[in-house]
Amino acid sequence: MKSKIILLIFTISFCSAIAQDWTQLADIPGAGRFWSAAFTIDNKIYTGTGRTEFSGNATQDMWEYDPISDTWAQVADYPAGIREGADGFGDGNRGFLAFGTSFIQFTCTVYEYLPATNTWEAKANCPASFAYSHGFTINDKYYIGPENGTNKVFAYDFSSDSWSEVAPFPGQDRRAQVAFTANGKGYIGLGMFVFGGVLGDFYAYDPVTDSWTQKASLSPVSDQSCASSINNEGYVFNVGQNGQSVYKYNEDLDEWEFLSTHPGDRIANGTFIGLNGAGYLMFGERTISGGNIPSQQLWRYIPSSLSINKPQDKSLGLIYSQSGALVFNSSIPQVARIKVWTLDGKLIQDQELSLSEGPTSIAMKYSGVIVYQLSNQSGLNHSAKCLIQ
Repeated sequence: MKSKIILLIFTISFCSAIAQDWTQLADIPGAGRFWSAAFTIDNKIYTGTGRTEFSGNATQDMWEYDPISDTWAQVADYPAGIREGADGFGDGNRGFLAFGTSFIQFTCTVYEYLPATNTWEAKANCPASFAYSHGFTINDKYYIGPENGTNKVFAYDFSSDSWSEVAPFPGQDRRAQVAFTANGKGYIGLGMFVFGGVLGDFYAYDPVTDSWTQKASLSPVSDQSCASSINNEGYVFNVGQNGQSVYKYNEDLDEWEFLSTHPGDRIANGTFIGLNGAGYLMFGERTISGGNIPSQQLWRYIPSSLSINKPQDKSLGLIYSQSGALVFNSSIPQVARIKVWTLDGKLIQDQELSLSEGPTSIAMKYSGVIVYQLSNQSGLNHSAKCLIQ
């Protein structure tokens, strides 16, 4: 009998939930690092540069990842030299790497990677220099800003290889911000005010009107997080307050929805990039017993829709809510662990379960929608939303 729980949740027939899945994939062959950069071309991920040591040692090596075969191959080094805090961008057909620093001085260089020849081609320099900053792509333009010390934002046109200045960023200037694209708009938020504290506010840019609009802030605040677009929606991997949580931005409601917690070590200053309906978290600083280490890990995160309908047959091994409790129906006796959060990310329950064959219930001291994560000793991790009444 397979050592596995088949899970389903239900509340009422017109509701829906989000199921999350984290999978650890092949480690990156290059040295562990943080403050790396990445872009995608033709369904492959290209990533590299970054710092391998906390006292320095920036890199310029680059790697290609094939999600189909879960394999890595080294490609041509970044020709501008060693970099940390660079930014990768593109439209899936073309990929670029820009900015960053080799030590202290920020840079304005931009290169395009050409996979057919495994070469890099220099592009027009940006009018301003950046490092530890992230921009977003809308159609065939990339937007980066605000500049350190000013609110300037610049747009790079892929077709004309030229830069222009757009509407200034209305919020506090910052670096180490996150950025993503969703439904034709670009979003920038979090980060650190250069001469102040950590920020949690977000702003959306509309290229049609060349204007910015303030959006809902995200808490906890962070200057070590990363973000990406998945299925044209914005996701932030937020490591604020020593967390490792995924939040999704709901444009219709202008609110942030807590979805899932990464099952491994806390990973800060990593790179998060979307490709074919999944997000890939790579590199970063892993928090382990005794301190932090540069990471070589690669994780895939898949958000997916799961309709909630009351099942007629509970013999399949289900999880559901009933009279203020979560009920598990395991196909075999096994040990599992359940963690429960409120939608704003507050952990309200964390306990080990001894599941028998058949139903096992645990009482919940909370009413409303929660997010749970169930894991067993076989390595299965399952997260979803559930309504507790």
